[in-house]
Amino acid sequence: MKKIVLVLAVLAVVAGYSSVASAQEVSLKGKMGIGYSNAGTPLGLKMWLSDSFGVDASVGVNTANAQVFGIQLGVDLVMANKYPVILEFRPAVGLDFGGVVNFSVPLMLNIEYFVTKNLSLSAGTGLLFQITPAFVFSHCVVTTNNLGVIYYF
Repeated sequence: MKKIVLVLAVLAVVAGYSSVASAQEVSLKGKMGIGYSNAGTPLGLKMWLSDSFGVDASVGVNTANAQVFGIQLGVDLVMANKYPVILEFRPAVGLDFGGVVNFSVPLMLNIEYFVTKNLSLSAGTGLLFQITPAFVFSHCVVTTNNLGVIYYF
């Protein structure tokens, strides 16, 4: 419950700031960055192929469970671009390698806030579908552990 309140507070602050900030679109095409992606796969790489479409990949050891290594591939679809705030829909697929291999499909709604021209903070929430090794649907949860920071080159 505390995570949901935290994410909602961050979203409210970002939304409030964006209403008074300059409401111009920024070009994302060609930007590439690295940073902390999420708790499950912490090291992330993001590349914008156009102003409305980006791809990202993340890998790493789960920060909550050091015995689980994960990889995740996703796409970022821009829903709104009012610099310094970008609203993105991010579907992805992931694999977690622990005692068993689990397949996941997170469907996230992210806000990326550019603190500077090259540094952004992100927060998101969404649905996480888990599928067992036998490809049987396991469960679906609301996830809020998608806090990150990206440095663009």
